[in-house]
Amino acid sequence: MCFRYLMVAVALAIFSTPVSAQFTGPGTGGGGCTTVKDVLRNTPDDAWVTLRGRITQKVGHEKYLFTDGTGQITVEIDDKNFPYDTPITPKTKIEISGEVDKELIGRTEIDVKQMTILGEGTAQTPKGGFQSK
Repeated sequence: MCFRYLMVAVALAIFSTPVSAQFTGPGTGGGGCTTVKDVLRNTPDDAWVTLRGRITQKVGHEKYLFTDGTGQITVEIDDKNFPYDTPITPKTKIEISGEVDKELIGRTEIDVKQMTILGEGTAQTPKGGFQSK
């Protein structure tokens, strides 16, 4: 009897797990390259977004201000996702990807899961890779 319940639970877990494709273009519900202005106005909570711009200031532990010229938003970048051995300044153009985090009191942030340093129209891999803790 217990085995039957275990099999049902396993089947439900397998078949109820959402499948996530890696496509991030039009029709992905907020994904792909967008703007800070769009994120602040139209993007739902937990949507995956990709933005290109610059970090302008550190405002707390793992918290930074990010701008793309259309607006400014707080981003959270874990130390392990921040490139090391490559200085990031307010002049460094980067691409960030992560989840939109909309708080109940109206504050919106992006929880960055990936950051790439951009060069003259091409991505550059930071020397030494990424930090790991």
